[in-house]
Order: sequence, then C-alpha cells, then structure tokens
Amino acid sequence: MWSYRYSDLRSMQSLFSRALILLAGLLVGVLGVTGVLVLLSDSGTSVGSQSSSDSQQTVSRRERDAVGNTISMDSVTSDSVPSDLNELIFPKLAFDRTASILSWVNVLSEDQILNWLKQSIEPTWDVAKAHRYELQSALLQKLSITSPEKAFEFAWSADDELHASGVFDIAAFDPTWLEDEQREGMASIVFLAWASADLETAVAHLKGMGAGAAAYYLPVVLSAHADLNLNRQREIAKELGNESYAFSHYFQNLTQGTVKNPKETWYEIVDLANREGMQEMTGDALSRVAVAWVEKEGKSVFDEILSSISQDSQYGPALADIFGALSTDEPAKIFDYLLENLGIQAYDVIERSDIVFNWARNDPRGLLSKAESLPASRFRRNTITSAVYRWADHNPRQILDSLELIPQEHREYASVAAIRQLTRKSPADAAKYVLQVENYESQLELATTLVREWSYRDANAAKNWVFNIPESNLLRPALTRPLAYALVNTDPRAAFQLALEQPISEQGSSSSPTWAFESSILSRIAFQDIDLAVELLPQIRDVGTSKVQAYTTIGNSLIENGETQRAVNLSSHLSEEQQVLFYQGISPIWAMQDTRGFLKALEEFPTEEIKSSVALSVHFVNKLTNTFSAEEFAGIEEYISKEDKEKLEQIKDIDIFDASEEEQEKLEELFPGQW
Repeated sequence: MWSYRYSDLRSMQSLFSRALILLAGLLVGVLGVTGVLVLLSDSGTSVGSQSSSDSQQTVSRRERDAVGNTISMDSVTSDSVPSDLNELIFPKLAFDRTASILSWVNVLSEDQILNWLKQSIEPTWDVAKAHRYELQSALLQKLSITSPEKAFEFAWSADDELHASGVFDIAAFDPTWLEDEQREGMASIVFLAWASADLETAVAHLKGMGAGAAAYYLPVVLSAHADLNLNRQREIAKELGNESYAFSHYFQNLTQGTVKNPKETWYEIVDLANREGMQEMTGDALSRVAVAWVEKEGKSVFDEILSSISQDSQYGPALADIFGALSTDEPAKIFDYLLENLGIQAYDVIERSDIVFNWARNDPRGLLSKAESLPASRFRRNTITSAVYRWADHNPRQILDSLELIPQEHREYASVAAIRQLTRKSPADAAKYVLQVENYESQLELATTLVREWSYRDANAAKNWVFNIPESNLLRPALTRPLAYALVNTDPRAAFQLALEQPISEQGSSSSPTWAFESSILSRIAFQDIDLAVELLPQIRDVGTSKVQAYTTIGNSLIENGETQRAVNLSSHLSEEQQVLFYQGISPIWAMQDTRGFLKALEEFPTEEIKSSVALSVHFVNKLTNTFSAEEFAGIEEYISKEDKEKLEQIKDIDIFDASEEEQEKLEELFPGQW
C-alpha cells in the first residue's frame, strides 16, 4: 500500500525543479562528489573507518557504470534509456540513485513514462520496494505536470488495495473520521502535482469523482497551496464536501514551527472557532499553542487556558488534547489540577487524553494509589485498568510479584496481561512463573495465555514446553486444545497432526463425545489456506458427524471462493447417507451466492433423497432471506418428497423464528439436523 505524509508529498512537488540544480551540481566533477560521499554514508551519517580490505572498497564494474551514468546529464537521452525496467541498474548510494532516476525520467516522452509506469506495478519486476517507490514517484510527478488526466487514470486504476479498503465509503459517510489519517495511494501524488499546477481543474475533476474520493483527497489538494487564504480554502473544502477541514488545516498552519506569540495565537484560534462554530477542529493546534504558552510563561497560564474554553462543551475533545500534551512531564499534577477545577467534567477530559497513559508509563504504582482513592465509578475502574495494563506492559515481573497491591477484582486481568507481556520478553521466565501458581483455574488461564503468545513467536518451543509437563499434571492435557488452536496460525500442519493424535474419548463435550477435534482445527485452517485444508481433509476420522461436518465446512469455503464444482466434487469421498447432509449443508450458501447456478444444478443432484433434503433446507432458509422469486420457489418445492411435504404440513402453524421449546423439539424430531 502506498502511504505518503503531506511533507513527503510537498517535497516531491519541486522534484523536477530541483533536478536540474542537482544534476548541475554533479557536473562539478567526480572528485567533488567523491569528497562528499567519503564524509557521508548512504543514510547521511559518518562513514567511520575506511581501513577495510581492497575487496570491500572495490565497486563492481556494473555499479561503477551505473554511478558514472549519473554524472553527466548529456549522456542520458530518450534513446539511451532502456524500454525494459529489468535493464535498469540502480546505484547503491541514495545520492547517486536519485540523480540517476531524475536523469532517466527527465528525457522520457509521455508514452515512455506510461510504459515504465505499467511495468513498475508488475510483480515480476524484481526490485527493492524503495527503488520502485522512488521511480514511480518521479514518473507520476512528471506525467502529472504534462498530462494530469492520464496520470490520474493510471494511478486510480493501480490503487487496488486502497479501493478495497473501503476508505472512500467511510469518507463519504463521515469525512471527519479520516482527517488525521495519512492519504495513501498513487493518486495522492497526482493530485498534489495537479493542484499545484492547475488548482481549479484539479478540484473540478475531484468533485466529479463522488463524495468519498473528494473528501478523501481534500487534504492533499489544500496542502498544494500554502498561500491560500481561509476564505478560498473554505470554498474548496465546501465544494469537496468537508468545509470543517479548511479550519483544521488553517489552524494547523498557524501553529507550524515555533509559536512566537502563543497567547495572541491562542485567542485568534479560539475567537475564530467560536465565531464559526468550529471548536471541535481546534484540538491539535491549541495543544501546540498551549505547550508553547506554558514554556514561555509557566503553569500560571493553566487557569486562563481553562477559563477561556471550559464553559463550552464543544471544546471537550480539545481540552483532552491540550492537557494530554501538557502532561508529558508531570501527569500527576495535571490529573489533580483537572479534578480540582473541573470536577466530574474532568473524568471525560482525562479519559479522552494521554494523561493516564503518561502517568501509568512512568509511575503505575502512583496512579494505582491515586485511582483507589477515587469514589467508586466507571472512571475509577478504567483508571485502575489503565494503570494495571501499563504496569504489566512496562514491568511484567514486578507486577506479578506485587499482585497483592492490585484490587482483587483486577488481579486476574493484571496477571494475564503481565504473563502475555513477559512471554514476549522472556517465555522461559513466564513458563516458570505459571508452573508455580497454586490455584489450578488461575494456572490454566495463565498457561493458555502463555501458550498462545509463545506459539505465535516460537511454535516449537511452546509445543515442547507443553509436552515436557509431566503426564500426571492436569495442565498437560488441558493445554492440548489451546496449543493446537495457536499452532494454526504458525504451523497449521502441526496443529492438524496434534489434533489427530488426540484420542476420540478425550475430545468434545459430554453432549457430543465423539466429535473429532481435527474437524474444528481444519475449519480454522480453511480460513487461511483453503488448498491445504482440502489436502488434509481425507485424514479426518469418520466418527459421529465429524467427517461430514468437516467436508461441509470446506465445501462452503470453496463455494464462497467461487469454486463450486470443486466443492461438489468433495461429495465423492462420502457415503450416500453423508452426502445427504453434505448437499443439505452447502446448498443455502450456494443458493444465495449463485441462484441461477444452484437452480440449474439442483436437477442434477445424485438422488431423489438429496434433492428433497436440499429443497427442504432451502425452503426454511428462504423464509428468512427471500432469495428466490415465487416462481423459482415453486420450482424448488417440486423436489420435496411426499413424505417431507406431509411433515411440512404438520408444522404449518409453527412460527419457526419464534418457536416454543415444545415446538422446537417437534421441529428437530421431524427434521433432524435442520435446527
């Protein structure tokens, strides 16, 4: 996924205007460039010792040629650059690489740029991600200036991940949700360059794309022109569906860099926000101003900050941002100050802010002590939870050794959070602690947390730990299921094999003692790797309904993937009796996903019993979904056998969606497996 910060986009804006200067600088000579590169490494830091072997100092001939090609702009022509991107050689040093890219792109025609762009999104082009990004950025930048419509058409069609993410739907529904998010995708580059060169045309084009895209790219368009006054920004933002963003953008620009006159800037923002009803847009900007104001005049300004906005409830979010920013150094004092001056209103401000986070990070015991002194409330409970979480995250060993300091009702959460974090840092220490817990229920919960977290990081180590627990210890068999479920994410084959190794008599609940555990594991594997699930499917043990349930689950997954025939083919591995349940199980999803295909296939189902069973299943589902037209539904009911129609007659007066317990028993008796 392409992701750009506005500062990155703005820096690209003048890419080609800087290109000539950069390349001209290169013409100063190899010695001058070499002198700079001796002092600076690729990342811009000092290189350090150069006393390495000759082989380490030797640059391959191919790399020397690549660097050499960047030295003279005259040596690069549209005929000399390759048409195939696979032939490009990217220099190792960022300085040389940027110069090379600029020199290549500078001489390309529009057709050549489009050709390179198309190649650049092919997965077969084996190149570093950073190199791909840099070349694509330069290509789009130039094309956006000469032919913005073509640049946008390419970028828009290439942003598949962005379209699939649903951000445009979110932006259309409520543009404010995404105001603080980075704008992603190639189209961001295009709109920045386009708006820089021709603002009116770019805005008109964006407006015609729909509310979602217009609101999403509004920040990119406004960032292209820092010189726009507020009225013009409002006009553009209003056209693109989010007028309030113009104020947020304006307030941010007022507070960029050093705020020299914080008090004056504070009241400029507050007065404008009050006049225009934009109080909720002030949080970030007022936070920066408040920090500068306190640095300049001290904590005595707290009262003025509070009195100037606290009476207006619309400033609630802003108050949280402001005092959260001020709490970096002394969160405890900010916490007490708000409680003393805002009363109950302080609860909401504190919970929305970073105050508790900052305090818990540095002094969780102090926060915990303070929270316990508060009156019983949701705020007290949430504050204790935050303190416990941050303490567990920062020092899990310490909190495990100090559980007596945690209120009783929070100890279970505290120990689980601490074990999870300790497992990430030192699984051996976490395991040692778990085995020392005396209460079995508590021990099992912590051990389960340990196994899940450990398996994600080192599946073999977690598995070995479980199997090294003595067989006489009840913990060992109890951890088999959690271990298998955890292994699905890291080693699905091992998870399935572990499930297969479990005796049938030890699986399932008392109401379903013969359910094969591997069937549950396989259904989870199917969500991640359907092909592997199909491969493992024949190994399912044929006990109870485990086999047919597993085949049905995999069949439904295949149908959802559009592989209906492959799903149907699974039935060949089942007995005639199991096939009835299989077809009955896959038909509802099949019917909803591909109604025509299902109706056509129904006629070809293997037996009359299967057809009647499927028709019955669809009969009940259609009462809820109305998938079929009256004509289609009538055609399906023709497949219901005389015996099944008589059963339907017996339940015609039962509301299947609100059946009594007695009616449910009758439904299950007449149509086993349907409820």
